Amino acid sequence: MAVTAAVLRQVVDASGASTPFVERMEVARSRIEERFLEGGAALLSILDVLNKLVASLDQVTGSLDEETANATMAELENTVAHLSELSTIETARQARFQEIASAEQNLRPQVDDMQETLRYLRTFAVTAKITGAGVPDFAGFAEEILQRIQDGTRQVNDFSAKLHHLGSGLGPIRAKGQKIIQSYDQTIPRIVAGLSGGGVEIGKQRRVLMQRAESVRAIAKGIQGKLASTLSAMQVGDITRQRIEHCQSSLQILDEYLQSPDIGALDDEQRDSLTQIIRELVSLQLSQSIDDFDRDTGKIVDTVASFRADLMQIDALRRDMGQGEDDAGDNAMRQLENGVGAARSAVREIEAVAHEAAELSRKTADTVRELLQGIGVVQLVRTDIHYMALNTNLRCSKIGEEGRAINVVTAELRNFAALLDQTADKILAELQTLETAACKLNEAEEGSEDSSLDHRLEKAMASIRAVGDRMDTEMDALATQSEAAIGDMDRSLARLDFNAELGDVLRACADEFADAGEVREAPGLDQALADLGTRIGRLYTMVSERELHARVMGTAPPTEAPVLAAVMTDDDIDDALF
Repeated sequence: MAVTAAVLRQVVDASGASTPFVERMEVARSRIEERFLEGGAALLSILDVLNKLVASLDQVTGSLDEETANATMAELENTVAHLSELSTIETARQARFQEIASAEQNLRPQVDDMQETLRYLRTFAVTAKITGAGVPDFAGFAEEILQRIQDGTRQVNDFSAKLHHLGSGLGPIRAKGQKIIQSYDQTIPRIVAGLSGGGVEIGKQRRVLMQRAESVRAIAKGIQGKLASTLSAMQVGDITRQRIEHCQSSLQILDEYLQSPDIGALDDEQRDSLTQIIRELVSLQLSQSIDDFDRDTGKIVDTVASFRADLMQIDALRRDMGQGEDDAGDNAMRQLENGVGAARSAVREIEAVAHEAAELSRKTADTVRELLQGIGVVQLVRTDIHYMALNTNLRCSKIGEEGRAINVVTAELRNFAALLDQTADKILAELQTLETAACKLNEAEEGSEDSSLDHRLEKAMASIRAVGDRMDTEMDALATQSEAAIGDMDRSLARLDFNAELGDVLRACADEFADAGEVREAPGLDQALADLGTRIGRLYTMVSERELHARVMGTAPPTEAPVLAAVMTDDDIDDALF
């Protein structure tokens, strides 16, 4: 509030007739000055609280910035995509298991044929040993070929056992896989829907937050505008103070004039009449000032009182800012945090099952590799038997009649070794199918060994919780500022009771002047009134004062532009507000 640089404070001599009125007005004038200084400080304190409120609002909106919201939603979308793939991965895994199971079923009769062939080979090897017992060159050969057949038999039996183990293990794996797929079909869509919905809710939360924050800013801007107009309107205090000073000075001028030796020609009637006229002028000036004061201060009080309704509206918006579009009791970030926590429990179970299925896949692939290695040894045994039998035929041809019986037996060995070779080729063909299915199984497992979904959700939940905690902290700060603003507003309204001990004091003075009785102008006062009117007229700084003076004193109304003391400029208001 602007205050005049020089304040006129003239003290009337104790002998002055107007001294009691001047002193009473001085009390009112000093109280007006004090009360308006307090009022200005109160308004500036409201402005300070309002600025803090807007700063807290900026912190709240900054706690869920677009980059953070987008990063969190991207992480959730990525997790949702991986979750959605789990059913496809498990279905593909089961298809590989089916291929392996089919290859295993096809291998069984081939292995049985190989075992049967090896039994025949062993029988012929024993026969060859007996037949060549009398021939020294064939004793060692028969024992060696028998040993080879026994080695091959062990390898095939081991191969058969592993194949049986593979087949017996596939049944439970496939049965469990079907349960896994059913579980995924029941659980994953619900989790995906929850996480996807949570991501959408973050976006909604941010939009609602920004919309409501913008509403708060609009209300705050409105309060700032009202503050500007109120600060400007508080010039009434400065104006009223000046007009009281003018009234005091008018009475002082009257007293000084009446005590001046230059007016000795005036008789008592003329002196009384002159006093009544000037006091009527002061009374009317004071009454007009009081009316303007009451009107303008009433507007100030009404305007400031409206701040409280605005602040209550801001507080209501503030309470709604942490909620979603449906005004749910909990904000979207906390709802999403709870949803991700529930999803993590389900995902941990899902990943445990997926890990178990992957482990079974690896074990199956290891068994297939062992089978491939085992059939290679059988092939070597078959080759050794074939060439040993061929060498025996050649030796028997050289020996002649003595080697003929042995030659017959070794020829059978060669025939069954050829059967063994054919069976081995069939087994190899099926093993290729088995190996291809196992490789696909391994590729699928390697492709699914990305970072744990639970770990992804843990990171997302940590980010969501951090944002939620930050929002809660900033919302608490905003609530504190909002409550402080309302409390300061109540205290400020109490300090802005301008009429208490102000208007009442002034009106009492005006009433006492009005009770002086009818004003009568005695003859011969023209010169005295002209002298006093001119001296009093120099005091005025407002058109309303001059107009009232002209009406009472019977002079021409003023034509000059008003001179307002200490009028606030737009720059003054801007400096006060910003």
